[in-house]
Amino acid sequence: MSPVQPGDDFEAATTVMATGDPNRFNVMLHPAWTVVGKPNGGYLVSVFVRCAMYVVQGLAPTHSTCVASSTSYAGTPDVGAAEVELTVLRSGRSITQVRGTLLQNNKRPVECSMVFGPMEAGQERLYDHIPAPTLPDRDDCIALPASSDGEFNVGILAGTDIRMDPATMDWSAGLSGIGELRGWARFEDDRVIDTLSLHYFLDCFPPATFPLGSTGWVPTLQLTNYVRAIPTAGRWLRRRSLRDLGRNGPTRCPSNAIGPGPLLELTDAFLARQSSQGPAALAFQALHRSQRQNHRPR
Repeated sequence: MSPVQPGDDFEAATTVMATGDPNRFNVMLHPAWTVVGKPNGGYLVSVFVRCAMYVVQGLAPTHSTCVASSTSYAGTPDVGAAEVELTVLRSGRSITQVRGTLLQNNKRPVECSMVFGPMEAGQERLYDHIPAPTLPDRDDCIALPASSDGEFNVGILAGTDIRMDPATMDWSAGLSGIGELRGWARFEDDRVIDTLSLHYFLDCFPPATFPLGSTGWVPTLQLTNYVRAIPTAGRWLRRRSLRDLGRNGPTRCPSNAIGPGPLLELTDAFLARQSSQGPAALAFQALHRSQRQNHRPR
């Protein structure tokens, strides 16, 4: 795995630049944080959160953490220059709500609604019943490469060290039929993980539809993140992602994937949770389309 280059690291890639408008920021969407050439969804959320932090700090300094975000991807932005436009919906004693819009090439491909509030490290948990995934040692897991024979490039894997549980990745005996992936994750440069980067880590794993036979890239249509604690136990996270497939379309083929997935520390502390929705093309769907095309009148 090629190490991330200077200037490509997560901190630099989420840098935002002020404009003459206090609610508008210039951003540079970095090619190092992409999947097949397009910015990763969790990376985009982190860019939104970074922009909103500057606005929220001026309104409510104690609301330092984006505790929830809901992002809709109406289009797919390109790497390169873009703008983020923010609107403060409400700022009260306990929370501040902000809506952000990504502007690029006269389009608005992504919108993100964020909730900011106070959060302190080591806060007492009143109730916590999120089972930690059982994982092998990191050295016994499968490290994901950034590219596969140059055909499918996952740029984020140059900056993210992801090691998958072999039990969820070995499909040599056939597909497991269970939409679950488990593994470890950290930044490749071993930088400290904070609450902002949790929004990225919630979306850095491969789609959990792969064990179900999905093919190709699964673009995210909607992504919701919830941050529940500040990371304190090191630079490694434990990730578990699961998928629920719904049926859609006249052929009644599974195509809408909804995936809740918890993110936990080494101490088993529950840090964050995600749910997302996107179209999943399964292998038998591709076969079905191929058969229809082959039987069309010529």
